[in-house]
Amino acid sequence: MKPCTRVQILVAALLLMMAVMASAGEYRIGVDDALQVSFWQAPELNETVVVKSDGKITLSVIGEITAAGLTTSELSRKIVEQVSRFNRDITQAAVTVVQYNSQTVFVEGQVMNPGRFAKEVIPDLWSIIKEMGGVTPTGDLSRVQLIRGGTVDPGKVITANVLQAVTDQDISKLPKVYPHDIVRVPATVGGVPSSEIPTASKERQNVYYVLGAVGSPGVYSWQDGIDVLEALAIAGGTSADADMKKITVRDKSGNYSAVYKVNLDKQLDTGSPQRYLLSRENTIVVPHKGGNFLGVGFGVFRDVLTLAGTVTSTYLLIDRLKNRN
Repeated sequence: MKPCTRVQILVAALLLMMAVMASAGEYRIGVDDALQVSFWQAPELNETVVVKSDGKITLSVIGEITAAGLTTSELSRKIVEQVSRFNRDITQAAVTVVQYNSQTVFVEGQVMNPGRFAKEVIPDLWSIIKEMGGVTPTGDLSRVQLIRGGTVDPGKVITANVLQAVTDQDISKLPKVYPHDIVRVPATVGGVPSSEIPTASKERQNVYYVLGAVGSPGVYSWQDGIDVLEALAIAGGTSADADMKKITVRDKSGNYSAVYKVNLDKQLDTGSPQRYLLSRENTIVVPHKGGNFLGVGFGVFRDVLTLAGTVTSTYLLIDRLKNRN
């Protein structure tokens, strides 16, 4: 074999390999995608079509042709091959994906613009939420649900802490999103606005919630060593109809919450059980006597304690409770 022949074979093989690699990296057309088919030599034949459930499109000039699974360049060649049988003057066709409907993800819940999200390449979970306008003031990024709706683990529900991933600047820890999945952003516990909870630094995780029969329910900065009594003092103290025997502390753990009951009356009188130290993102719920924790008298509270510091506030609260009893 002549040297030049070997070189030609090598070059041909290299070009073929490059073409295969390029084709593998191109977008593959899918069912429900909307395509623009253009013939610059015969613009009157231009059409916008949608890939049907059987993977085919219908063009007025040639009828049905399979599109699903092909790249736009591969489909273009097939169309030209078919059209040339009727009109030899047409030697080129351009295929453009105008809507990537086969790559649809449905986003619902506490986002600014819920609905369908579709893109050539489905991005990470955090990017999808941002593309939909971000979360509402009551959206809880720490409990985002990803419901599998396509061919990958259909029906499986995954709970992702997007807030933690953003805080750690490590989006790679979030689960991958596939076509036809459902992204659901839930509301915060009790519908407490989360606008004051940061989402881009470590300290934004340092919060706890106080709900129900207290002077100022809401979100507070967590500090190491703070207990239930101190947290209630910071939240303005308990209201006159607070049920001090049925306080609960909810500690989030994965997909579930551990609920602890605190009898603050008994703790104040006897020192037993020992003080409950709060963890990050704990929720303290103080119920009203004879009703649910939000109660009828939610807007009527005891005078708010003036706080000079956590220790001073704690003594004020203890004195008030003793005087009431």
